[in-house]
Amino acid sequence: MNHNATSHQTTVHEHFACRYAPFSDTFLLRDSWASKADVENLRRMLLLLEQGKSFSLVGEPGTGKSMLLKTLLDRLDPKIYRHVYIPWAGQKTAQILREICDKIGLDTAGRTPLIHRLHKAFSRANDGPYTVLVIDEAHALPREALQELFSLTLDHNTRTAGASIILCGHPVLTRILELDINAAIRSRIAMRFSMAALAEPEVEEFVKFRLKVAAADQALFLRDTFQTLQIDAKGNRRLIMNLAGNAMSLAMERGEKVVSDEIIREAANQA
Repeated sequence: MNHNATSHQTTVHEHFACRYAPFSDTFLLRDSWASKADVENLRRMLLLLEQGKSFSLVGEPGTGKSMLLKTLLDRLDPKIYRHVYIPWAGQKTAQILREICDKIGLDTAGRTPLIHRLHKAFSRANDGPYTVLVIDEAHALPREALQELFSLTLDHNTRTAGASIILCGHPVLTRILELDINAAIRSRIAMRFSMAALAEPEVEEFVKFRLKVAAADQALFLRDTFQTLQIDAKGNRRLIMNLAGNAMSLAMERGEKVVSDEIIREAANQA
């Protein structure tokens, strides 16, 4: 007799009886986890935007910059603000300006320079929503582009803020802004924020938040695993996600229902 049935391979979320794999990137979080520093930074950022100020946010890859900015932008009242997110990927200055125009629905046909059109569109005399420009990977942005963009922060007609700019990038951005040639740009940045590595108690909070969202057992990771997670992942949120996810997969392969410190260490050695 010919059997066409295929064997079912157990998944991580099935093995641990949770809604989905807690450290997967394939499901959308309605709410994001925030450390005490994140909460305080969000409060300060919102106050700065209310005052028409610009600021920078730096951190190593995986430290949570993008999630923090997403949370910030989600909290902006669309009746008061409009935000434009520009991920820099080697575009020339003109391409960046055109991308901004496209995202706010500004016509780019004709000979009028795009920077002039944007100045007019951002003018507070128009009584439209206040514009917040988010430039990701800003450490790689050419100086010419930085100058053009920061010219948009001042409405020369009303002598008020025309827009706020958030520069987000690698810590090298701080050193770039410190250069004498960037003094004018630096003077427009009201505050500099940085993402710090998570301490052990924060790692535990972060892991348990992901477990809760996935409807997983809060005791799935044994108490002594959090220090190892913090050390091996250097407090980096993305690396914590990777290491915790790999440890769960390894525990499943062993038929274990909890993740021990030994399993965390073995997963770290395999990374």
